[in-house]
Amino acid sequence: MTVSKYSVSLIILFVLVVQTTPHVNAQILREHEIKSHLDIYLKEFQKNKLIPGISAGIAVKGKIYWMNASGLADVENNLPATPYTHFRIASISKSITAVAIMQLVEKGRIKLDADARTYIPYFPKKKWKFTVRQLLNHTAGIRNYDKEEFDDANHYSSIKEAVGIVSNDSLVYKPGTKYLYTTLGYNLLGAVIENVSLMSFEEYLKKYIFQPAEMHSTSPDYYNQIIYNRARLYIRNNYRKLENAPLADLTSKLPGGGLLSTTEDLLKFSISLLEGKLIKPKTLDSMLVPVRLKIGTLINYGLGFTLGTDKMGRKFFAHEGYSGTSLLIIYPAEKLCAIDLLNIRDRNTGTAAMSLASIVLDHKTEIPKMQLSDKLMGIYLTSGIDSVYNSCTEIKHDSSDYYDISLNELSQFGYDLMGIKKSPDAIKYFKFLLSNLSPDAKLYNGLADAYYKDSNMGLALRYYRMALKSERTNVYALSMIMKITKTK
Repeated sequence: MTVSKYSVSLIILFVLVVQTTPHVNAQILREHEIKSHLDIYLKEFQKNKLIPGISAGIAVKGKIYWMNASGLADVENNLPATPYTHFRIASISKSITAVAIMQLVEKGRIKLDADARTYIPYFPKKKWKFTVRQLLNHTAGIRNYDKEEFDDANHYSSIKEAVGIVSNDSLVYKPGTKYLYTTLGYNLLGAVIENVSLMSFEEYLKKYIFQPAEMHSTSPDYYNQIIYNRARLYIRNNYRKLENAPLADLTSKLPGGGLLSTTEDLLKFSISLLEGKLIKPKTLDSMLVPVRLKIGTLINYGLGFTLGTDKMGRKFFAHEGYSGTSLLIIYPAEKLCAIDLLNIRDRNTGTAAMSLASIVLDHKTEIPKMQLSDKLMGIYLTSGIDSVYNSCTEIKHDSSDYYDISLNELSQFGYDLMGIKKSPDAIKYFKFLLSNLSPDAKLYNGLADAYYKDSNMGLALRYYRMALKSERTNVYALSMIMKITKTK
């Protein structure tokens, strides 16, 4: 396999770093070498993950340490991405909304455990009461959007109107008993901000979040407005070809997923948060407590942030955008913040920000691997299914350092075949995997799904049963068995 000059540089630097003791690292790995490592990794990540454009950055101890970008913000017009490109930040918007709520809590204008309807009395009364805290940590019982609502093209003239999307719906569970991540629930928080502050959601953020943090390039993503340096958003179709994402009017979800920002601005937001410029340190600490359901289960989500621990045992808080479109991660003890912004909604895009943070914190990282399923689709469309078998064998033996050859990635290509209505070839492919790999419930499920797509219910049932036999807790296989047997 041909290895790019970037890969060679990264491998050499990686070997030098790993072979050096931590004490010598501090002396030898000077700042420009770490930044060079970050540059190389970002380029490799964009290329290997087939991402149109990516912008990323690191802040350390209150200062922006590094920013860079790779690829294109606008593929059709060949416009490069930069650290100042305006990307859709998706659900990172929730963290900004949560901080705004906590500012009002600090001022005594909001009580977290008060009935949320105290602050939005126009919201219809439900079977159960739910609190502002429960809206923040996704335990209020508000539903999330369905598939049609995700790319809602309807325009909502106000937050109050967007709240109406769920106003007439019943709560899907008793508040506090379950965790259900919901972007639509954050519309209610935007409404709370407006009613309490007597300002529009946009005006409040501008005055109390963006201006104090010196975020000059963050705003609602109004599709009909001219916003300079805005990245185009892309998806991949069933043939894994790049396409423009469906048109969506984000006024349906501004507080939970409708903001635009830049790498620079989000680093400034993170710095301001850690330095107590937006909320007090003790308030931030209160946001980083895992939610405990009434049955005692702990959920690693606080108030507007996901909570976690990395491979080295370091605690962080973060928020990710849809399918890896964006990631903001903050290590409070290390005072390090990292951000990545992508202009594609796709699977397996990984977490570049976490890897970039590791380069700075640990002086080492892994080379980002290429997606095998996309490689196989290209081979299939050019040369057919038999060439796929040969390539799988060759890549497994010669190129596993460069391709993700996990079971998930191997199985994904079979589902891609079903997606382009090539179920007979998907059947052959899963049989090939089962004959060359250890039997696994995932592979049996894949073969069963291929037979199901091919309308062969008898063989589908057979392999769902084999999946269940291989993994007794396989809920999916059990549900499909029940579905098929009920229709017979």
